[in-house]
Amino acid sequence: SPLSPFFRDPAIEKVFHAGEYDILCLKRDYGFEVNNIFDTMVAARTLGSSKLGLAPLIEQHFGVTLSKKLQRSDWGKRPLTWEHIDYARMDTHFLFRLRDKLREELAERKLLEEAREEFARITRIEPSPRAFDPDDFWRLPGARLLSAQARAVLRALYLYREKTAAENDRAPFRVMPEDLLVRIAEALPADGAALKAVKGMSPYILSRYGGGLLDQVRRGLAAAPIEKPPERPAGQRHDNETLRRYEALRAWRKAQGEKRGVNPVVILSTEEVRLLAQAPKESPDSAQWLSHLSDYKRELYGKDLLELLAAPLPEAKGRRRRRRRRKPAAPTA
Repeated sequence: SPLSPFFRDPAIEKVFHAGEYDILCLKRDYGFEVNNIFDTMVAARTLGSSKLGLAPLIEQHFGVTLSKKLQRSDWGKRPLTWEHIDYARMDTHFLFRLRDKLREELAERKLLEEAREEFARITRIEPSPRAFDPDDFWRLPGARLLSAQARAVLRALYLYREKTAAENDRAPFRVMPEDLLVRIAEALPADGAALKAVKGMSPYILSRYGGGLLDQVRRGLAAAPIEKPPERPAGQRHDNETLRRYEALRAWRKAQGEKRGVNPVVILSTEEVRLLAQAPKESPDSAQWLSHLSDYKRELYGKDLLELLAAPLPEAKGRRRRRRRRKPAAPTA
């Protein structure tokens, strides 16, 4: 509770690196309101830097190499070791100086307003309740390359991991990584020895979850094969016109980014592109077209965007059919 007024106070600037998820968690878990931030990752991205991680930025600007070996450590364990404490301290030690360097560069390149726009957007995001979808196993890398029966096994493993994570109040990736689930489904191990041989299987996962994993493999093998992903509801599909408008906006955004030497998302966020593509099919003079953009972006890009949205859409690119040249008919007798 002592932190809440501090984060809410617009007179105090809070410096983050890649703070979007942190802010979502503070809002979701504690009901915080966050105002006035400076995000060093967003600043680097606005400047068009190819180095967005904190460690590469620290090395670039200060010549110091930060260890990242504890990045995926279990920070819920208590007491923290001195190694953990030193790691956490170094993770923030350079932030103020890095902020000063990046802010100076943003001002020199006249990109400070763009960065501030993104900082403000991050403070406005709200957590949305995430409903677990058992068919999200299709999103796992490699899921579509499995056989239909192996996909049924993967679905069972995916459900098992989610249930186990909920029972232990842990994030699912803390129970076991996604790529391991896919490799188990591909290998279809029949016993503990075969499960142990799966690449990425750790002694801890094997000892704690081995029996449950083998049970899910057997359950998936007994289930009906899964041939294809479920169809999305009609309301979630976009018509061809919306998709073509989306691609045209993305191409415009990319060109603007190259012209100004910044990352394309600095010009328009992906969410802004999506909303523009879904704009109502009416006169482009309507304020509704650009209503979700800030005053700054409307002033900077509004004229170009209205012209783009009013212009005839390019035809969707289709496959060209290759015509085979027919052989001349054989002479008749």
